[in-house]
Amino acid sequence: MRCYFSSEKPGLPHEPGDGFVSFVIPELSITFRARYRGTAAACEYASLLALLEFVEINPKLFAERTIEILGDSFTVVNQVNNRLLCRRELEAFRNTALILRQRIPYTIDWVARRENPAGPQAR
Repeated sequence: MRCYFSSEKPGLPHEPGDGFVSFVIPELSITFRARYRGTAAACEYASLLALLEFVEINPKLFAERTIEILGDSFTVVNQVNNRLLCRRELEAFRNTALILRQRIPYTIDWVARRENPAGPQAR
């Protein structure tokens, strides 16, 4: 089952501020969007973690399905896949995603923002 995550953080990317986290699961007609205060990278990770937590607390919806997560964050996708070094301030987010991967088998890949139904252009 394909699940998408994205975020939107106006302003300077490395300064905390108000942003939005979102995820979409088209097959289940589920869309989630919430405010989040943090840097752009923190918002991106918060979107992924919100999606993973949703999957974890709704096991019947995802039973016996392959979970394919797609996100438009090059940083998050490559850090979770251990292809990119993780900055210290993001390690807790990345580690949480890896811990959840032990409980929820999922793959994570990059998708272009314009092709991501969870992205800001989709709203």
